[in-house]
Amino acid sequence: MRPAPDVEPRGAADGAPPVAPVGPPPEWTTRQQALANVVWASFLAACVASVLFFAMVDPLELAAISTPMLEVSRMAGYAIGFFFFWAIATLASATTSFMVRTAVRRNRAGRG
Repeated sequence: MRPAPDVEPRGAADGAPPVAPVGPPPEWTTRQQALANVVWASFLAACVASVLFFAMVDPLELAAISTPMLEVSRMAGYAIGFFFFWAIATLASATTSFMVRTAVRRNRAGRG
């Protein structure tokens, strides 16, 4: 890392708040990387599941069968379905990530 120059930060002379120096973004921790992987993979899986499911099922017909007393628009049905698929895919992806991370520890412990 190079030292910061001995100059006044931009904006400080005219009374404006100083501008933070631009540098490389901070490194992600292992936990942040795992969370990002889980969320992104589950999002993509929910997209595919929604497309496949709603290609065959109309949300209005599904709402009439499941909740006849509530009026649900087609767009609300798509949104509810997508978030349902996303929740299920997140659970599956998080479980897989947990199992992969803990298997490494168990394998190392078994060899010693």
